[in-house]
Amino acid sequence: MKPYFDQDGHLTGRAFDDLLHGEPDELARLEIAEHLAFCDHCTERYTARLCEDELLPAPETLRPSVMRSIRQRAVQLFFNRYVAAGVAACLTMLLWLGGVFTVPTSSHTPDPFQNLTSFSQQFSDKTREIGDRMTDGIQQFFESLTLKGDSGNEKK
Repeated sequence: MKPYFDQDGHLTGRAFDDLLHGEPDELARLEIAEHLAFCDHCTERYTARLCEDELLPAPETLRPSVMRSIRQRAVQLFFNRYVAAGVAACLTMLLWLGGVFTVPTSSHTPDPFQNLTSFSQQFSDKTREIGDRMTDGIQQFFESLTLKGDSGNEKK
């Protein structure tokens, strides 16, 4: 049997080489495995032999890219939900001011061009009001969107 242990009771370099090439018999392999299970020094040496490659540098943290993705997703959700609701509200106002939802009370049909100027003035006023409200809402949304890291740990 080959000498796999030195005078201090640790595994020799030959033991590691033979173990890597699969040369020791079953009993010797069991003795080596048992020693590696309890000896941290030999385990470190064996691991170093197995991993002689240079370690890759650690990747940069994922936090900036994750926060950027969260912001993009929040903006996308905002536009998907609130812009569609704004367009629906504008169309509703247009139809409402246009008289689509009013029920005629007399039997004679009113001229649709009779109140065109007052309708256009009301429509422009309402759309301006809606636009101003949407602008204010968007500004408030983006002002409240300042996402921060761990609460209380930011530098001031």
